[in-house]
Amino acid sequence: MERLVEAVVVNYNAGEQLERAVKSLIDDGIERVCIVDNASEDGSTSFVDDAEKRVLVVKPGKNLGYGRAVNLGFGQTDSRYVVVCNPDIEVVHGALSSLLSELHADKDCALVGPRIINFDGSTYPSVRHFPRLTDAAGHAVLGQLFPGNPFTRRYRMLGVDHRGSFSADWVSGAFFLVRSDVFKKVGGFDERFFMYLEDVFLCRTIREHGYSVRFCGNAVVRHDQGLTTASRPVRMILAHHKSLWTYARLTKKGWRKLELLPIGVGIAVRMSISLSIVILGRRAKKPELDRT
Repeated sequence: MERLVEAVVVNYNAGEQLERAVKSLIDDGIERVCIVDNASEDGSTSFVDDAEKRVLVVKPGKNLGYGRAVNLGFGQTDSRYVVVCNPDIEVVHGALSSLLSELHADKDCALVGPRIINFDGSTYPSVRHFPRLTDAAGHAVLGQLFPGNPFTRRYRMLGVDHRGSFSADWVSGAFFLVRSDVFKKVGGFDERFFMYLEDVFLCRTIREHGYSVRFCGNAVVRHDQGLTTASRPVRMILAHHKSLWTYARLTKKGWRKLELLPIGVGIAVRMSISLSIVILGRRAKKPELDRT
């Protein structure tokens, strides 16, 4: 018999956070969880009992990246809906019910994301606009240095009440619920993205197929932002900006390809700022490390 909801969790050295995430998913009604382990080295999947039918671990033997790993895990599911999420989340009880209600209320809706909060209680901007060129450029240059700038605020929808529910351009891949048939129809995540922007492109593709994407503020998920990427910040910065360029190339058609030049410059500037912040941060911490 077809299950109603399963989950695919992509794991990479998430430690004890992974077990907490899986437990919260099952406690909220997920019938089975498929963990795709991207060659973790911390034994984070060791809590899974071979006799536990509700949790499946898939080990591809290497780091596939996020989208490709989700696609692999999705192939192990047979449910009407699938939750896709990071391993460093915790579902607040009742989130799944709210997300399902949101999908059922709109027959055209194919994907819905919850309100994601950080563990300090602050709201993470998990629903955003597809940025216009001016907002993208402004956010790229100013976002990390002056996060309150108007370009970033518009792009991240910081002035919107995140406790409500509404139609969205895209929602974060850290956690969402998607209709299985639509995910299959659009081909899943585009595997040209190793990590980052695959969620934006998926939502864009879903909308191009005539379906809608929604945000549900009544559903709440906690997220330990950046837990699994903090150990390799330079690699993640490079992957992020490569994905930004891939997204730009895939979405600019016709005369809009002319925009690729300023976009490329903006991405290069943003990457330089990101790398400088990491390098300067390491240097600032070095004297303290040398004294201990």
